[in-house]
Amino acid sequence: MPACATVKVIPAPPGADAAPTEEEDEPRDATFPQPEAEAAPPDAAKATCLDTTPIDATQFPYKSPRVIANACTESELAALSAFYKSKMDAGEDLRISEWSAEVSGSCAQCVFDDDSGASWGPIQTQNDRLHSVNRGGCVELKSGSTACGQAFGRVLTCRLEACLTKCTSQDGFTECLADNEAIYSGPCKGAKDAVVAACGSGLDTYETACSGGAWTFERPIRAQCITGS
Repeated sequence: MPACATVKVIPAPPGADAAPTEEEDEPRDATFPQPEAEAAPPDAAKATCLDTTPIDATQFPYKSPRVIANACTESELAALSAFYKSKMDAGEDLRISEWSAEVSGSCAQCVFDDDSGASWGPIQTQNDRLHSVNRGGCVELKSGSTACGQAFGRVLTCRLEACLTKCTSQDGFTECLADNEAIYSGPCKGAKDAVVAACGSGLDTYETACSGGAWTFERPIRAQCITGS
């Protein structure tokens, strides 16, 4: 099976079989670099910095996705991905003011969101930095269920919170995020159970529709700002 910091671009939430399948969603504060494509498996001989305290995921905010079909083109999405990759490869800070300049104003307005409105764009920003990727919004669109999208978004945020609390280095944070079994049987068990209940047997399908690609923000952007569905 299988939302939010300036962490690397993100693992997926748990599906019906208990453990998330893929990346991390995604970013939360500026403590760590943006989420990347996929975390390496943890070293079984090492204890991770996972905070095992149970987390009440219902405390995490969620807003339904803001949809503006045809605001962006596929070439603009490719430009956003290429710019992100160039910054990650160079180990440079990612500034939203620079990133958004890679596309048209209408596309940037759809993609980047400072969380001040009634709905969420694909990428939440904070202080000119990537704050979170709204994969829950993509899942809401694909499933047609606000409850499913909300639960999906919250389980991803729970995953990040469980590692951000005690991890003090990027390596430790990445290793923590890779420990799906410990996260979803421990601090985020309630959040995992909630997403399974809300999304039902379609969870794997929705998760797949909103994951994949080089970066976890790509399919949410496509759903909210290109196809509108």
